[in-house]
Amino acid sequence: MNIVCVCGLGMGSSLILKMSVENAMKQLGIPCDVEHWAAGTMEGMKFDLVVTAEDFRDEFAGRDDVVFVKNIVKVDEVKEALKVHFESKGIS
Repeated sequence: MNIVCVCGLGMGSSLILKMSVENAMKQLGIPCDVEHWAAGTMEGMKFDLVVTAEDFRDEFAGRDDVVFVKNIVKVDEVKEALKVHFESKGIS
């Protein structure tokens, strides 16, 4: 599974979120590759899932391949958001 963590510039918060997602996915036992990008660089890129902060909800409205988190440093929150998403897609 290819996961992309997204923020405004693709540097600070997306890198922090990347580390949280990697930790959460390890705890969930789901193998993945995680990258971090700026929101504006996603055009034409291939990925299975986007994880981003609630602040970007408007930019990703209507997409079903996005997981939003409130606190990007809380691994338990990230893990729960990912778990809910995967359960809704029949992935465990």
